[in-house]
Amino acid sequence: MKDRISIRGIAAATGVAVASAGLTVGMNAWAAGPEAVAEPAVTRVGALPEGAGVTRSDKPAGQRLDEIKAKQRRQAARAVREARERKERAARSASRRVSYSGNARGIAASMAAERYGWGGDQFSCLNSLWMRESGWNVHASNPSSGAYGIPQALPGSKMSAYGSDWRDNPVTQIQWGLAYIKGSYGSPCGAWGAFQSKGWY
Repeated sequence: MKDRISIRGIAAATGVAVASAGLTVGMNAWAAGPEAVAEPAVTRVGALPEGAGVTRSDKPAGQRLDEIKAKQRRQAARAVREARERKERAARSASRRVSYSGNARGIAASMAAERYGWGGDQFSCLNSLWMRESGWNVHASNPSSGAYGIPQALPGSKMSAYGSDWRDNPVTQIQWGLAYIKGSYGSPCGAWGAFQSKGWY
């Protein structure tokens, strides 16, 4: 019995608590040294292997919910703001249209002077040009070419760039016509000269 050492005896001598499983180790195992006895692997409950690719938030669930709600409130506020800005732009555009009143010739005179500085001889050229083209008739239509309106846009749907009411609104037609003249001929007198030379502008 002297040749065997009880684990219980070792535990008692060193003050180490050992579970009472009734196991003993022979002298051969003990004599081999402590490094011969493999330590059991320790695994924490709920532990994940390194690099498992699991993302965990340290924030409490209540805090995460508050952040989600705050983000939704910001998005809703931005949508309301953008809708209000669109409405304000539409209102400003409408007010500019209403500011031009009277007959088509008077509207064109005001718009040409205000937006392009075309008065005097330039408006005289514009008047001659559009008198020949449409007689200032907002519904003038050329059955052979399909040109339409006061400036005889070809096709008439080009004027939709300035408003969906291009078929009936002289302001929309004049806006398009003046912009076309500016971009293509530089001035009404330039457009009138081209018309006299070619029969169209």
